[in-house]
Amino acid sequence: MMASKVPAAHRKAVRRDTSNVMTMAASARGQVMVLICVALVVIVGMIAVVADFGFMQHQRNMMQTAADSAAMAGAEELSYGDQVAAGQADAATNGYTNGQNGITVAINNPPSTGPNTSNAAYVEAIVTMPEPTYFLRVLGVRSISVSARAAAYEGSGPNCLYVLDPTASSAMSVTGNVNIQSGCGLLVDSSASNGLAITGNVTITAPTIGVVGNYTSTGNISLTPTPKTGVIAASDPLAYVAEPSVGSCAHTSFSLNGNTGSSSSFYQLYAGTYCGGISVNGNSWLNFNAGTYVLAGGGMTINGNAVMTGTGVTFYNTKGTVGYGAISLSGNSQANFSAPTSGPLAGILFFQDRSIPSTAAGSTITGNSSSTFNGAIYFATTAVTFNGNSAVNGYSIVVADKLVINGNSTVGNNYSSLANGSPIKGTILAE
Repeated sequence: MMASKVPAAHRKAVRRDTSNVMTMAASARGQVMVLICVALVVIVGMIAVVADFGFMQHQRNMMQTAADSAAMAGAEELSYGDQVAAGQADAATNGYTNGQNGITVAINNPPSTGPNTSNAAYVEAIVTMPEPTYFLRVLGVRSISVSARAAAYEGSGPNCLYVLDPTASSAMSVTGNVNIQSGCGLLVDSSASNGLAITGNVTITAPTIGVVGNYTSTGNISLTPTPKTGVIAASDPLAYVAEPSVGSCAHTSFSLNGNTGSSSSFYQLYAGTYCGGISVNGNSWLNFNAGTYVLAGGGMTINGNAVMTGTGVTFYNTKGTVGYGAISLSGNSQANFSAPTSGPLAGILFFQDRSIPSTAAGSTITGNSSSTFNGAIYFATTAVTFNGNSAVNGYSIVVADKLVINGNSTVGNNYSSLANGSPIKGTILAE
């Protein structure tokens, strides 16, 4: 059989269809390539964004550390008016110097933003810096401004028992049947292997117990928490408090002997300069009226069954014409003293002249189980033996060169009676 011939017109139609199919295929391939190119640009852009913003986040974390530190440094200077200088200096130590490489470190008091914009007790730090980009440069973005912000204020410090001697053995000694319950931390600066020495039937409970050197314990000892050794030494936390001025003598060698006052009629003492100090012997009922009692030589010695009260009082112990004398509250005495709640000596109950050498006689603050000492017992350069109690709803602070505790003490940390909180300050990061 002979093959049938395909008409010419049909052959042309087939060629046209084949050509159309090839053209469409080529067009589809071109569109795919365009989509792939667009997708690659998008993917590269996403990688650039992720990579650069990951780097930016790392930089911001470092800036946040600088901002936190700067805000806290500024808050520490609230009493001195150097917040800006202090905050910027602290930021510089963290690698962010104001005015260099486009860096700005703004220190604001009160804060310019946030919930404390009208509160002058807060200091704000804002660290800003233009950070160069890497991958985003492909998209024309050469730098991004990164910033971090923090706000801090000066609140009550976490510790209230400080022993400042840097090297003494048994700088803090706790001996006998002793139960110390403290609502705030204890810190011993001594680097000695027995900087904190504990002997007897002793229980100490506090939020923190820190020793620069080490501690020893002998007997039935319970320490909560276990003392942390190798801590950083603290400087005198009350060094900023100005010493009272010593005026002219209101009394000279003031002395009371025998039965003085009664439960219904306390003998009244008044603030002023007591040259030669104060001496009381025998059964006495004494009320110290509010104010500052300057003990210019001779110190203060109260023996016997004394009952003493005093609200808003500070006892400042210094030298005088008769030399230096320690403070001794001993015997079966009951003392209910509270420091001023406002003013330059707010929270300061006993204040030892800082120029008195550590070789001088130590002081003894002793009260019976009903005694309360609401205020700082501040003997930065001399030793103190403290056997007293503070009411649960009150507070006590002890700052001494060396400290001996032989009796039970409840150390409260309720500073609500003080206009500005504890006289021992600590900066607190708020935002």
